[in-house]
Amino acid sequence: MANKLMEDKMAVEITTNIDTRKIISSYFPDWMDIAQNVHCPFHDDAKTKSYHIDPSGKAYCHGCGHKAFDIVALVADIEELTRAEARLMLYEQMVGNMIPESKVLAFVNSLTKKALEYLSIHRNIDPSKIKEHKLGVDPKTKRVTIPIYDRFGVCRNIRYMATPESDSVYKAINEKGMGAIRLFPEQRMTLEKKVLLVEGEFDCLVGRSFGLPAVTWTGGAMSWGDEHTMLFKDKLVWICYDTDEAGKEGAKKAKSNLEGVASVITIVDGPANKGKDISNWANTVPSFLLKLKDDIKAYPIPKRKQVCICPTCRRPL
Repeated sequence: MANKLMEDKMAVEITTNIDTRKIISSYFPDWMDIAQNVHCPFHDDAKTKSYHIDPSGKAYCHGCGHKAFDIVALVADIEELTRAEARLMLYEQMVGNMIPESKVLAFVNSLTKKALEYLSIHRNIDPSKIKEHKLGVDPKTKRVTIPIYDRFGVCRNIRYMATPESDSVYKAINEKGMGAIRLFPEQRMTLEKKVLLVEGEFDCLVGRSFGLPAVTWTGGAMSWGDEHTMLFKDKLVWICYDTDEAGKEGAKKAKSNLEGVASVITIVDGPANKGKDISNWANTVPSFLLKLKDDIKAYPIPKRKQVCICPTCRRPL
């Protein structure tokens, strides 16, 4: 059911943002916004133009009766693709470059025993989370790789995270040309009503290992992706950034950005003198994370106010 919902949202994203006129014209060069009839590709229509396509991609043939209810359906039928294949093809055209799953899996297959020990023992990331989020290793740089998927399950970036064996002092490096700020894990977050906003991918994975609904931005404490703000709409959000000055300022900024979007916003103060972040607290005071998990789980979700609609005019009463 959740996958079906995501597929529908992906289709809406495409039909809302893609240049449908350009797509239609690529298949029907004689199509125009004003004169929207073309020769139908689904039956012998050489003498007439019986196929009507409006600018949204909706189409209907007055000759053979073929219908397409959106641009995705139209492209699927023309290209003889499944709806899922056409949807992904159009989405790729809309967003530009995407990282092939084969690259992600190549890094997963390069995950060494030593790297697995580093992640699970030294970083306190549960092996099930390592597998779930497809962590791997870049053999050339010895960096841990974290694929960043969007809410439709399309890989939009790979974060190369420093380890004791890695090639440089930079904590995190983005896939070249794909460093736009994104949420991680975005797809999981869209399905969750409660969110714990933390600072950094490793802290996020540690939080999830402790059963927390942790989410982070692919950037520093002050980073924010404005185009993703509405993904927090009506959610209950706890903010638990690092205890340093950058983390405190970042938490204030996050709270400000979520005002009027999230239904509940709470800044969580970490335990004093026990380390600066979730990764530290997992070692020094794991009870803090377990209690935070229980507190978030027990927090009641506000009930939505039901609005009565007039059956005649359809306006709120």
